[in-house]
Amino acid sequence: MSYMSYDAAMSLQLPGEPRIRLLEILLAVVAVLGLCALGCATTSQAAPHRDEGAVFVVRTLHASGLRFGTDGSTRALWGYLRTSHRLVSPSSARPGDVLFFDTNGTGDRPECADHAALIEHVSRSGRIAFVEARGGRIQHSFVDPARPDSRRDEQGLVLNSFLRPLRADDPPGARHFAGQMLCAIVRL
Repeated sequence: MSYMSYDAAMSLQLPGEPRIRLLEILLAVVAVLGLCALGCATTSQAAPHRDEGAVFVVRTLHASGLRFGTDGSTRALWGYLRTSHRLVSPSSARPGDVLFFDTNGTGDRPECADHAALIEHVSRSGRIAFVEARGGRIQHSFVDPARPDSRRDEQGLVLNSFLRPLRADDPPGARHFAGQMLCAIVRL
C-alpha cells in the first residue's frame, strides 16, 4: 500500500490563507509583452492600416458564418469581396449588402475604397440606411445614390450623411456627402 505524502507546493488554498502571486504576475507580464511583440495587443489607433469600418463589417460577416481573412484594412476587404462576390447597382441594393466609400478622395470620381458599411434598409425611393463604425462608435447613416449632392429632401429628411468633415484646407470640389463618396455595393 502506498501513501501520499503532504507537499505544501501542491496543496489547495484554504479560504483566508495568503497567496503568493509573484508567479502569476510574472506570467501575465510575459504574456502581455509577447502579444505586444507580435502586434496582437495594439489598438486600432496604433495600427494605421486597420479601419474600424472594415473591422466592423468583417466581424459581422464572420458572425453570419462567412469565413475569410483580411489584414483589417478596407482595401483588403474590398479586394476579397469584389473578386469573390457580386457587385450590384445601387438600384438593386438590399439589406446585408456591403457598401464601400472613398472618404479621403477629393477628385471628380470616387475610387474604391477606404470605408466600409452594411446596408440596413432600402426605402422605395432608393435611399439606403446603413450601419457603420466611425469615430469609435456604431452609427446609423444614409446614402441616396440618385441624389448624391443633396443633404436633405424638401421635407428635411436626411438623404446623405456627412462621411468626411468640412476642412478649411479642402480643395475646391471636395466631397463630403455619402452619395458623393459611394463607390461600390457588393452582394454576398
